[in-house]
Amino acid sequence: MKSIETDLYRGAFQGWDLKLLKEVRGYGPEGVLHTFENELGSGEYWAYFRGNLFAVNAFRMNFAKSGIMRYRCTEHICLGCYDDVKGMVQRQGAPLAPGAIMVYLGGENEEYEMRFSKGAVARASSITISPDYYRDYLQSRFGDIRDVREAFIKVDGKHDLPELVDLLRKARAYQGKGIAAELFYEGVIAEAVALVMEYATREDGSEEHKALSQDDTRAIRHISAYIADNLSGDLSCARLASELYIGQTKLKRLFKTATGLSPSAYVIRERMEEAVRLLKETDLPIASIGKAVGYRKPGAFTEAFRRNKGFSPVDFRKSNSVQ
Repeated sequence: MKSIETDLYRGAFQGWDLKLLKEVRGYGPEGVLHTFENELGSGEYWAYFRGNLFAVNAFRMNFAKSGIMRYRCTEHICLGCYDDVKGMVQRQGAPLAPGAIMVYLGGENEEYEMRFSKGAVARASSITISPDYYRDYLQSRFGDIRDVREAFIKVDGKHDLPELVDLLRKARAYQGKGIAAELFYEGVIAEAVALVMEYATREDGSEEHKALSQDDTRAIRHISAYIADNLSGDLSCARLASELYIGQTKLKRLFKTATGLSPSAYVIRERMEEAVRLLKETDLPIASIGKAVGYRKPGAFTEAFRRNKGFSPVDFRKSNSVQ
């Protein structure tokens, strides 16, 4: 990569008609500020670029109509935290939520896609690092290290990394100039990577003690298939435990070990994924889709879907039809 600004950002800025401002207001003076205002909405995007290595970002967007944000990208890692977000869904990664860590792993010549609904909002701070940093630079300094992209995957969607959230917010608020700014932003990237690597190492250590027995593995496979076949029915913890002839405490332990989720969270995830499929692939009424995934009342389904995906089912179906 010759320049992270040119190779990764410029095409997206041009595609979204973001205009470069001469004066940087409200952000670090060593960065650059772009704004947009058109029929889709309005917003601003600030970024500090360091050659071919990294960028530090902050942005605010408000959308007046539904649509899809697309652009072609190069390989990179983006890590951020939203202070406010609703009505926005990325193609990959955990659901976007205020206060949660967001990770996007971009592939070479891959198309980035974000769907947004009418009234969607986003306010976030983030960093972007190139393979020249996380592969070449770190390898040259520290030798053979673990796959950094693999480590970043482990923090996607996490709510228990307050140090990382605070670091991103400090980067957005920083007002220094010159060499002080260069050192500060270098430190932000290094500390962010360190926090991610530390978290991933802790997770690896805890997972070593979480191996399931053959009987437990068979139980999880059975109950996962049962859930998939009964999304419209009773999938309470009590019912699932009864299906396996075990107590609810053991059921919760098995699910946490095997999936990282509680039984109820796993059921919600499976129901929402089936709802997404039905919204995309069928013309079934919203109420019928809700019943098919276990929600007797349309309002309850709409609220659960919005909470999980950031869209109402109606808006999701509309945005998914945008060409």
